[in-house]
Amino acid sequence: MAQSKPPRRGMRKAIALSEWLYGLFLYAYPTTFRRNYGTRMVRVFHDSCRDTLQQRGWASLILLWLQALCDLLITASLERWNVLKEKAHIMATNSYAAKIPPRLWVALAATVIAFAVSLVASLNLYLLEDTSHLTQAAYSASPLLRFSYDVVYLSALAAGVAICAIIGFAMVQRTMPLMVGLIVVTLLVALGGFGGLLVHHAATFMVFFVIYLALTLISLLCGRAVATRAGRSLGQRAGTILGACVSTGSVLLVNIVALVLHTLILNPVSHALYMQGQIGGTHLNFTLIVMGLALLAMIVCVVSLGNALRSPAQQPS
Repeated sequence: MAQSKPPRRGMRKAIALSEWLYGLFLYAYPTTFRRNYGTRMVRVFHDSCRDTLQQRGWASLILLWLQALCDLLITASLERWNVLKEKAHIMATNSYAAKIPPRLWVALAATVIAFAVSLVASLNLYLLEDTSHLTQAAYSASPLLRFSYDVVYLSALAAGVAICAIIGFAMVQRTMPLMVGLIVVTLLVALGGFGGLLVHHAATFMVFFVIYLALTLISLLCGRAVATRAGRSLGQRAGTILGACVSTGSVLLVNIVALVLHTLILNPVSHALYMQGQIGGTHLNFTLIVMGLALLAMIVCVVSLGNALRSPAQQPS
C-alpha cells in the first residue's frame, strides 16, 4: 500500500482541533475506563480524521464526527451503567455484612417500649404528687419518700438523653458531632426539667444537676463499654446501637427501682395520696397498674439486652 500524503496546514489544524475535542468528550466515560483506553481511542480517532480528510474531504469529517458522537453516547452510557451496578453491588454487600441481627432489633424494641412505659409511670407519679395537698405531709413523714421521688424524676430525664443517643447512633456515623449533640441535649433537658429551681433554689438546682449528670454519665459510660465489646462481633454500628440500648436500660433500671421503692413506701393499697390514683368506677389503681407494666417491660428489656450481648458463638443453634 502506498503511503498517503501528509495533510496540508489547514487539515493539520482540523485534525488537532478534532483530537482535542474528542479528548474532552471522553470525560463522559468512567475514570477507570478512560485511564485504560483513552489514549488508544484518541490515537485511533486521530488516524481516522487524517485518513478521512485525505481521502474524502471536509464533508466526510462531519459524518465521522456524527458517527463518533453516537458511538460515544451509547458506549459511555453503558460503561456508566456498569459502574453504577458495581457500586450498588458493593453497597448491598457491605449493607448485608453490617446488617443488624434480629436479636438486636428485639433488644432495641424492648428498650424503647420499656422507656415509653417508664415515662408514663414517671409522669403519672409527677402529676399525682405535684398537685396534691397531701404530698408535703407524706414527704415530711419519710425523707426516703422524697428522695425516691426525685430519683424517679431525674432518672426519667436521663433516660430521655439516652434515647436521644440511640437515635443519634443510628443516624450519625461520626463520633465527635454526636458527642457535641448529646452534651447540648443534656444541658437542654436539665434546664427544661428543673431549670426553674435555679432562680429561687440554686442549691437544690445544683444537687439535682449533680445527680442528673451522674446518672447520665454513668449510663453513657456503660453504653460505651458495651459498644466497644460488642463492636468486635456485631460490627461498629450495630455494637454502638446496642451500647446505646444498654445505656438507656441502665438508667431505666434505676428509674424502676426508685419507682417501686417509692410506691411500696407509700403502701398504695390504703394511703390517701395514692387513692387519688383510683380509676373511677372501678377498684383499680392506675399507679399500681403502670408500675407493674413498667416492671414487666424492664424485665423483658434486661433479658433481651442480655441475649443481644451474647456472642454469636454462644447463640443456640
